[in-house]
Amino acid sequence: MHLAIGAIFIAAISFVYSKRVVHDWSITYVTSNRGLNQTARRGVGVNNQFPLPVVEATIGDVLVLNVHNALDQPTTLHSHGMFQRGTTYYDGAAMATECAIAPGSNFTYEFRLEQSGTYWIHGHKNSQNFDGLRTPFVIRDPNDPYKSDGEYLLAVEDWWPVNFNTTFAALTDPTGQSNPFASPPNLLVNGMPDAPVLDFESGKTYRIRLVSMMSLPLFEFAIDDHDLQIIEVDGETTKPKTVKVVRLAPAQRVSVLVKAKSSRKSNYFYHITMFGDFLPPIPGVFPSKEDGIIGYSPKSPFYQTDVIASEPFDEISMESIDGPELVPDRGLYFNATFGFLPDGVNYESFNLVTFREPNVPSLFTALTESISLNPIAYGPQTNAHVLQLGEVIEMLFWSATTLSHPLHLHGHTFQVIERGPINDTMGVARRRVPEGAFPLKRDTILVHSGEYVVVRFKADNPGVWLMHCHFDWHMALGLNMVFIEAPSEIPKRIKVPQSVIDQCKQLGIKTSGNVVGNQSYNYDGAPNLPHLAFDAPAA
Repeated sequence: MHLAIGAIFIAAISFVYSKRVVHDWSITYVTSNRGLNQTARRGVGVNNQFPLPVVEATIGDVLVLNVHNALDQPTTLHSHGMFQRGTTYYDGAAMATECAIAPGSNFTYEFRLEQSGTYWIHGHKNSQNFDGLRTPFVIRDPNDPYKSDGEYLLAVEDWWPVNFNTTFAALTDPTGQSNPFASPPNLLVNGMPDAPVLDFESGKTYRIRLVSMMSLPLFEFAIDDHDLQIIEVDGETTKPKTVKVVRLAPAQRVSVLVKAKSSRKSNYFYHITMFGDFLPPIPGVFPSKEDGIIGYSPKSPFYQTDVIASEPFDEISMESIDGPELVPDRGLYFNATFGFLPDGVNYESFNLVTFREPNVPSLFTALTESISLNPIAYGPQTNAHVLQLGEVIEMLFWSATTLSHPLHLHGHTFQVIERGPINDTMGVARRRVPEGAFPLKRDTILVHSGEYVVVRFKADNPGVWLMHCHFDWHMALGLNMVFIEAPSEIPKRIKVPQSVIDQCKQLGIKTSGNVVGNQSYNYDGAPNLPHLAFDAPAA
């Protein structure tokens, strides 16, 4: 089922049976300027085209992605937000859950869709997401408690005039003289430089699915003189909350219901604003705005206003429709910070451990039962944490630097419990979910500079799951770690297909043993860096 991404209108349809939803994708290089006033550059697309096909399905369907890798480098696809229960090897997290797809080879992702909501699919190897390998993924539920008369999808992304390797070279310049913002991005909506027209009929209710496929900036969505009723966050159905504006960080998704006006006497504008208070102000870029039309009648004038709503997204005041507050069994502290290596290059880290891919995928180490319980078996730079089945984990995210971080957990959503400024010694500014509330669940949380956030999740999905920052720059700079969830259960529940093993063989990668393939704790030859230093080395 392929949709052209223009003005995407989806009529409300009920499905009474499941099916196989099959896509045949050749992942290819595509040279394009994406319709922008800039020089064309090489990106990563599908079937020699941008934008990628939108993936649509119904809960209970089986998604089949037949992939041919036509690149000269390995690739993977991550279905962002999918729990992948029992199929962790299809999560697409290269060298955590599987080997990547070798150049020139074929691979099929096939799994049943047990969730509904708004998701996306993107590259998870070699920062190919930054270079365009990304598309929305919508799973409908005929029993969705929220009904609408029609539906629109708005997927928002940043497109840089240079490729990832160019920006990364600037980031890692040990002299500190290079500027990664020298060629700043432009804004695309549904893969195009112009926002589509959304036609409204008086008195009807529309669902608008918002997907942030950004690699770095935030964006806000607002409609002049219309309320937005939030009903879904990161695939989780919520209790309704009415707002004027929705703010999304990279990888986040929100669905809103919008009630059309009873009169056709005016047309209206909607606004998509790209910005980030952690980004350098660049006129016409941070911020920049793309306006689209809410069309009631071609004969009507436009509603006029100089005010565009803007405010942070407030998870603490929202509730999911189910799930009382989890009671934690233990807590983990993750300081999202940067530090310096001896060469003067600064890298991102959790707790001053910067991530490097292991030599053996962590899932295969978890299947090596004699060593799977000890975190060191997964390698010193994998930053692995072993979780026991059924325990409730409380995570305290901490950002004391000038950087913000949208932190994403694979295989789960988490409850957002509390947030506040880290310099609040008396706790007077902290905000916490009220007693008896059902905390909002989501899979990606923005931790602002100078802020902490507390989240909780239950370790009920045996497998290997990455957690990382969803700024592509920060992920490439090492802000990743991995959870080994219920390792004693993994061999009982996870049966790795031969096709996954075959991809490792094509790349010459071992499929058992510790981080380097040894059947013991000896990890000589593993990626191993010194701990990061807070201060740059003396000149």
